[in-house]
Amino acid sequence: MYICQPNISNKMSKESQNIFGSRLKLARKMAGMSLQDLSDALINKVSKQALSKYETGLMNPTSQVLLAIAKALKIKPDYFLKEQQISLGNILFRKKTSLSKKDEDSIVEKARDYIERYVEIENILMIESTFINPLKDIIISDKNNVEIAANKLREIWEIGNDPIPNIIETLELKGVKVMLIDDVDDIDGFAAFTSTGIPVVVINTRGKSIERIRFTIIHELAHLLLNFDGSKKITEKEIEVLCHCFASCFLIPTKMVVKMIGDGKRTYIDIKELISIKEYFGISIRALVHRLKDLEIITPNYYQRWVIYMSKTYGHKEEPGNYKGEEKSQLFEQYINRALSEELISLSKAASLSNSSINQIRKGDAVVIGR
Repeated sequence: MYICQPNISNKMSKESQNIFGSRLKLARKMAGMSLQDLSDALINKVSKQALSKYETGLMNPTSQVLLAIAKALKIKPDYFLKEQQISLGNILFRKKTSLSKKDEDSIVEKARDYIERYVEIENILMIESTFINPLKDIIISDKNNVEIAANKLREIWEIGNDPIPNIIETLELKGVKVMLIDDVDDIDGFAAFTSTGIPVVVINTRGKSIERIRFTIIHELAHLLLNFDGSKKITEKEIEVLCHCFASCFLIPTKMVVKMIGDGKRTYIDIKELISIKEYFGISIRALVHRLKDLEIITPNYYQRWVIYMSKTYGHKEEPGNYKGEEKSQLFEQYINRALSEELISLSKAASLSNSSINQIRKGDAVVIGR
């Protein structure tokens, strides 16, 4: 924990100066603030120019200024003294062009910070977090390959063909870190591998049904796991279609579709049939109908009639049926509670890791995912 000193400018080594400047910049990005925004939040006690010099290591703040900066950025002072352990590699965004660079940086840094804290508690508990892609040897060139990959993943992860009640919990137990955010509408989420090989999926839940959240999590996972055939020159649009297909196949295997719908051609399907499958497997009716078209259980023409019917009757996003599952992770919180019970960390450290106060930890109200 940061110890308040009269003036840390005389105490910081060159190495710690660089750490502080780097962490300050990361914390500012996480808060979605420019240098001027932060200066304004400090009620002009620290100028924009001084903050810039802190970030570049040309100046050091006094302990009082450091505490004021931490308060303005809503982080704990010891954040500035931790060396960055995790960085994110090539980030695959699903976003609108209207997403600002400031918002993009903020979301990425929140995710990086969360994963960094997650990995820290795993290291404290000596939990191995090595991840090996179980689908790396399957070359993806079409939807048939995608279905093979989806079935293979269920087999390797020992899921069987049954519904998956909690996608996030399932993925995290297999080494995939999932973070849910409630942020600007201009982003659906992103996927990336960390510098240490950990797969990360970040999903924006704003305005999304639980079925869509589940689908999007698996879609982003597909971007990380599927090995697309480089010789085929598959376009980005085609990759999106194949990732959609993977999500559908993973959520409800063909064997279960056939069991519930039949393997013959259907010229008429009642909405109640689709609602039952939606509520059982946690997949949207729209995604399910698209799957029926891909499996040639219904014709493209009948599929289009369904698209029009759903749009006219329920609008662009709404649909009937109520899937009662829940998507959240308790693993991070469980790790922190375990470390506390085993006296491996203090309450103060638990609060720092969970980005909460000591009182919240004591009451069990800590918010450990995101900010």
